[in-house]
Parts: sequence; structure tokens; C-alpha cells
Amino acid sequence: MLELFAPEQERSSPTSLSSFRILNKCRSNFEEQNSEKVKVPDSEISCSKVGGQSVIEIIQLAGEKFIKSRSLRIDDLSELSQGPYVDKTEDVEFIIQNLLLSAEKIGEQQFELARSLLNHCNEFCSDKGNPIQRLVYYFSAALRERIDLEMGVTTPKVVSLEFEKAIMNPSSTSLTLHQRVPFCQVMQFTGVQAIIEHVSQAKRIHIIDLNIKYGTHCSIFIQDLASRHACPVEHLRITALGTNSNILPTDTGKRLANFAKSVNLSFSFHVVTVADMLDLHENLFELDTDEVTAVYAPYILWTLISKQDRLECLMKVIRIINPCVMVVSENEVNHNSPMFVNRFVEALFFFGAYFDCFGEYMDADDPGRFSAEYMFGHGIKNIVATDGKERTVRQVKNDVWVSFFAQYNMVQKELSRSSLYQATLVAKNFECEDSCSLKLDGKSLILGWKGTSVLSLSAWEFV
Repeated sequence: MLELFAPEQERSSPTSLSSFRILNKCRSNFEEQNSEKVKVPDSEISCSKVGGQSVIEIIQLAGEKFIKSRSLRIDDLSELSQGPYVDKTEDVEFIIQNLLLSAEKIGEQQFELARSLLNHCNEFCSDKGNPIQRLVYYFSAALRERIDLEMGVTTPKVVSLEFEKAIMNPSSTSLTLHQRVPFCQVMQFTGVQAIIEHVSQAKRIHIIDLNIKYGTHCSIFIQDLASRHACPVEHLRITALGTNSNILPTDTGKRLANFAKSVNLSFSFHVVTVADMLDLHENLFELDTDEVTAVYAPYILWTLISKQDRLECLMKVIRIINPCVMVVSENEVNHNSPMFVNRFVEALFFFGAYFDCFGEYMDADDPGRFSAEYMFGHGIKNIVATDGKERTVRQVKNDVWVSFFAQYNMVQKELSRSSLYQATLVAKNFECEDSCSLKLDGKSLILGWKGTSVLSLSAWEFV
């Protein structure tokens, strides 16, 4: 069995300069992939930048300067006060260098020095500022929490109103991201198109959705199938998987049923609820041999990496179901490294891409943006501040998933020209040609934002 859960080695793996070489790798990994570029139609684009630079560019330049500066050893605060890292709060590159240096010092167990560096970051950062200020705000908070945990300091957790709203209504936050940010729609339309093509000859269709949330993608299924004339659909059944740990999608089912009725499509919606993924069984899905079944797994498998027995149970059930296709979307990032500094740098680029994108497509005071960033801030803290079983945000890249699926006798299906064209059309609608890049890594579609890989999408079948 391929181990997705990396063993913890943080305390036995001291930080070194080589740990920061990933700064260059994170920036260049999208361009260096052995991949084929998916061309996006020409469009005009207006980019919102900080001082003429994007967040990704700032992180990259700061990282390059940081690596060069490590030849000058900084041992104490007296030297630091004369160095380039202090009294430069107006220069965003120096703020990122402060953040990187703080992470290094935490890795070296120099917590007071790390805390002092974060104090300088706090003079600059703000959750209501420009994209880089917002990014630093959340990473600085995460590093502070890690320092407290390492030193055994218990601090009261203050939950903001924005974060509380985001937690209480995750579907609303998800819907905001879907409507305002190109990433979600590009991959969503591509994935939906891939499933539609695999059920093109079926009259009775069963779609098992492992992470339905607000169900916007299901509306696309319904609309497309209702307009199909070559092989009219007799009935569409959607089954949503729910657990006691999330909000049951009953409201989603009602909305979809009403929409299906409006387009005159025979439709039924079901929810399979389990208290624990270990309780999942294929009989719960009430499979019908007259139906063609497909599985849609958007951004859900990573949540089970820290619970590999649950992930294995889910995969065994899906194998028994034997869908005609399983479409998988995941974040294209390695947040599963046992090395704290590696995770920190990967997360800095990954979330930096999102915060940069938010800055382009959402107003500074947009409530939806606040909710999304607070939710992301929760993920940043889990990745950066926690270890062991407490660290549940453990995402891996596409190549790891490819190896994992191979263990279940799954073969990857090529994404059709129509699916890829859907992706380019959505990107064109957002006018993000210069920022949003689409490439094929083998048979998987990789979406990047300004040179940083963000999402992956792939289609599979069992043999």
C-alpha cells in the first residue's frame, strides 16, 4: 500500500539552507513539468498587483534574496537590527524575507528570535490590506501559534465573526469562490464534461457525488442532459455522500429537484449518510444494473490522507461499484512533507496564488473574500502550526495520486478535446489568459496561476 501519510520527522530533521531550495522549485515547477500547454483563446486582462508585482513575483524575488543572504549568518538580535530585515516594512520583499527567516529560526528552535521577526511582520500585515499584507497576516499568525505550541504556551483562541460565519456556512463560501474565482469553474466545467462524455449513450444515469456542497456542478449535469436529443435521458439519479462531520446536502437536493423539474428532466436525489467512512458499503448506494454509474470526487480524497484506513475503505467500495468513470479534482501541492520548512514554503506559494487571484477578482471589502481568506487561514494554521494527528490538512500532488490509483487497478483516461476546450472557454470568460495556465501532465490537467500549480483534474476507470 502506497503511504500517503508521511511519518513525522520534524524534531529529528534540523532546518538547513537546502530546505529553502524548494523556494525555487515551487516557482518553476509549473514551467518545468514534462507537459503540453493547453492554449487559451486570446483575451484582454487587467492585473491587480502590489507595486507593479504580483504576490507570486514578490515571494519569488524575496526567496531568491533570502537564499543569497544566508551566506551572512545572523546569530542575535543586535546583528539583526543592523541587517536588511528591520525597518523595511514598506518593502514587501523584506517582509516576506522576515517571514522566511522566522520560519527558519523556528526550525532551529530559536523561538524568541523568531517571535521578534514576526513582530516586524505584524507592523506591516493586515487582514484587510492588499493581497500580500493579507497573506502575511495569516502566515504570521500560524507561525506564532507554532511558537506557542513548541514552547508549551497556552493562548486563548479568539474566533472572529468572519471566521465564525465561514465555518457555519461553508456552502456559501464555496459558492462565492465558484462565482468569483476562475479556478473552480475551469476545473468544474472540465470535470463535468468528462463525465457527460462517458455517459453519452446511457438513458438511465447515476452520478455518485462525494463532495456535493452547494451542487453548482450538478446544475450543469442537469442542464446538459435535459438538452440531449441524440439519446434522450429517461432518468438522472444523483447520490450525495454525507457524514456526521459535515452538513447534509438536503437543501442542495431540493434546489436540484426544482431545477430538474423546470427543464423537464426526470430526476431523483438521494443522500447516503455514514457516521464514519469505515461504515461505507456499496449496498448503501442502491445500485441498479439498468443505470450507468459515474463517480465525481472533487477535493475530497485529500481529507482522508490522515485517515488512510478510511481512504482505503472508500476506494474499495468504489471499485466494487465499478463506475464507467471516476473524475478526481485535487489541489496540486505537497502539504504532506514531514519537514516543517518545506510545508511552509509550499503553502506560501500555494495560498499566495489564491490571495493574488482574490485581489484581481474581488473587492478589498468583499464579505465573500473575508470568509474565503479566513477559511484559508484555518488551513494555513493547520499546515504550519501543527504536527502529528492534529495536522489533518495533508495534500499531495498529482503524481502521488497517479501511483496511488494504480494500486487499485485503475487506468487513467485521456481528457477529450471537448473537455479541454471547456476549460479554455471558462478561462476566457474570466479574461485571465496571462495569469491562468492550463497544461497536461501526462493525461492529467494541471491549472496554474502565474507559474504556481494550483489544481489537478484526472479521469479514471477500473480494469
